[in-house]
Amino acid sequence: MSRADTTPDAVAFLREIAGELAEIHRGSDYSLWRGEAKHRVDQYLSRAEPFSDFATCWVFSGDGGGSVVGGRFGEWAIDRLVEKIAPEDIVALFTDEVARNAAIYEDVSPVLGIEINEPCELGDGVRLVPPAADIFSAFDYPWRYSWPSMPTGTGFLIQSYKVTPAFEQQPDDANGPAGTSMTQPASSARDAIRRRFRLACLLGSSGGVELPMSVILSDRRALLSAGGTMSGRPFAAHPLVAFPADMAMIKTVFGQLAAFAEGDSLTRAIDRLGRSRLAIHPVDRALDLGMAAEIVLMHDLGTSNTEIAYKIGSRAAWLLGEGAAERTKIFDEMKHLYKARSDAVHSGVLPPKSKVDLDLADQLVVRVVQAILQRGSFPDWTSLTLGGEG
Repeated sequence: MSRADTTPDAVAFLREIAGELAEIHRGSDYSLWRGEAKHRVDQYLSRAEPFSDFATCWVFSGDGGGSVVGGRFGEWAIDRLVEKIAPEDIVALFTDEVARNAAIYEDVSPVLGIEINEPCELGDGVRLVPPAADIFSAFDYPWRYSWPSMPTGTGFLIQSYKVTPAFEQQPDDANGPAGTSMTQPASSARDAIRRRFRLACLLGSSGGVELPMSVILSDRRALLSAGGTMSGRPFAAHPLVAFPADMAMIKTVFGQLAAFAEGDSLTRAIDRLGRSRLAIHPVDRALDLGMAAEIVLMHDLGTSNTEIAYKIGSRAAWLLGEGAAERTKIFDEMKHLYKARSDAVHSGVLPPKSKVDLDLADQLVVRVVQAILQRGSFPDWTSLTLGGEG
């Protein structure tokens, strides 16, 4: 039977279903009707073109993953009718999807530890969305997956990626796909974006930040897709509060980190800064903050590591200080931090007479990293500490 003969059958049938839907005015009635109607719709469409050739498919979800998908015509078609899409447009929507055979997925990561109050485009298909206020919001990611408990104000890092081909027809006797697909960008690139974004958040807020999980979500209007896969990553601790964040600063630092040539040392320093903010005990916080300061301020290949406290203090002072008085204050605070770090290493405690202010030390480490990022490279410390431009 030709498509011209069979396509109207699918359209006519969907018009009948649309008529049934139009007669429902109560949520409880809709729930009962949907539970029965989705099976009827699935059985009918699985025998009608253009749907019948795709009753069972292998769907590529990206990065080598995939699964057999079938029996979804009913729920998919009813969802489109609920959106008030005309039956003939529903058929056209599916026909276009088959012809395109390329799927767009979203890699969705809750950002724990900062408040995201407005959408923000980071470029190259990467964006931030705030938490949704209700299920009908345009930013409805909280409702599309059963997330664990998260701090109030938690938003999402969204990374779009493309899978080509999106699917292939699945013979009844096949155990897997006959071909392969291409994912762009791949999971390794998306992981790198997550790590870089976390570092940017640590410099644009005052709390710890973690992205410990992500979920793959498919386009809700795509029938031949497979989403809902969650992956987790190890993290030190769970931020329990979402702190206010400077989104403009985060966006700027996100770009600066991508362009910074000597990123390993800076990355490790910012990571230690983040760990310090999730430390329960002041000793642990002093250890991590001291290491962050030492990593970023002792980045000087080929020089002696003697008099570390003096070098850290003087380098921070000349990097940040505008005048003698400010440089002296910064020098002293950095020496207090390094002394606290040494006490923590050698004795496991901070002496009662310790002069370190860990909150101020945190702010100084942030300022140091931001200043180096703005330069685009580490300074020539010798030139800088002799009063030059560095």
